Amino acid sequence: MNRNSCFYLLLIIALGDKASFATQSDDTVKELMQRYQQVEAQLDRSIRYSRKTESEGDTTVEQAWYNGADDPIKVAVERVSSAGRELTEYFSLDFDDPGALLVFSRKETTRRDGATQVDESRQYFGNDGKLLRELRKSGSFKKGETPDTARLPNTTVDLSKQPMDDRTEEQRAVAEYNFLSEPEKTASTLRQAGPPEFDPFAGLTGDSAKYRVIHDTASPDGRYAVALGFTGNDIDWEGLKDPDFPGTYSAKGWQPDDQPPDSAYGRIVNYIVDLTTSQIVGTTGGDYFGTRQRYNHDQCDVTWSPDSKTFVEVTSWKWGYNRCTAGKISGAGNLLGPVDLGKYSEKMAQSFLATHKGQQYNGSIDISGATVTDAGVVNLTILGQGTSGDHKGDVFFSLNQSVRVRETSSGLQLEPVSIHTSPEN
Repeated sequence: MNRNSCFYLLLIIALGDKASFATQSDDTVKELMQRYQQVEAQLDRSIRYSRKTESEGDTTVEQAWYNGADDPIKVAVERVSSAGRELTEYFSLDFDDPGALLVFSRKETTRRDGATQVDESRQYFGNDGKLLRELRKSGSFKKGETPDTARLPNTTVDLSKQPMDDRTEEQRAVAEYNFLSEPEKTASTLRQAGPPEFDPFAGLTGDSAKYRVIHDTASPDGRYAVALGFTGNDIDWEGLKDPDFPGTYSAKGWQPDDQPPDSAYGRIVNYIVDLTTSQIVGTTGGDYFGTRQRYNHDQCDVTWSPDSKTFVEVTSWKWGYNRCTAGKISGAGNLLGPVDLGKYSEKMAQSFLATHKGQQYNGSIDISGATVTDAGVVNLTILGQGTSGDHKGDVFFSLNQSVRVRETSSGLQLEPVSIHTSPEN
């Protein structure tokens, strides 16, 4: 290959990486915009904690909102002084796992003529804490006029003109982590100080004696979640409290699969519950054992469609998945399914690999990276990898699949949409 060919090849790679980063950034910004709308729509049915402090004439009000699964969904800090009012609101895709963050800020300043100057910004940060996009708007409102900025246009900030960051890589990483994790720390502090200022779930009983909600499994609208339960009715939840993690429950190792079900407890099941009524809607087909989303290598990943109708639950261990099921909430609020998405995906993979050279259906099977659309299309990655010996950690195949979860008169059905080799493979 000559020098010019090498140059153009490197140029193509560089442009491809840049385009890929831009696409990922746009996707993250869209996700944060969507999350903002979802959170704002459920605040009136969320738990709210608040703390007010005063110092030298200045007043600070901190607030945190939690959904019915006890997950933080919004944090706000408002400061009022003689100079004016400043409000900062934080929205995250997952506060418990510091990452992508939307920060909305609004500053109101009273001028000498009595008019109010309002400056707002919306900053979208990626999982690494880097600023992806910033929108600003400003306006001046006459004395007595409502300072409503809804009709003011946004201006996009040119991030390429931002000052150079001369911090070391370590300093930058520490600062970014502290920045992304600060809202969760505020929420946790307010919650621990309790009690809540507003709790729409107080007094709800329903079926709550039969289950405990698994963290980070709530639907985007905050109405549904996945919960730990048992097929029996006489459950001693006090005995299942996890002393290492207060406020959580674990039944790990409590009921081995090779033993008959306990006469009182029965077997472990996972439920879909309606958080607004504390009623059990149905079972997911999963049997995750605790209310923490992750225990070292054991974890429960629940992905919902944006409209909070279709869900996928994947339980897994270090080298593979245990169960992968899908279900759908009907318009009447009933659970359709579940269906065994894991077995269906494995059959798709086997059929595909049988007609393609270079990869073999082998190893421990893992399913991950699921996303779900409002149309019921599930996108996931299925791979086979070695778990021991010379092939430990080796990837035998990696495929991207799309499967449609379709509602029919006889129940849910799975249909293949597409399958191809993962680009990274």
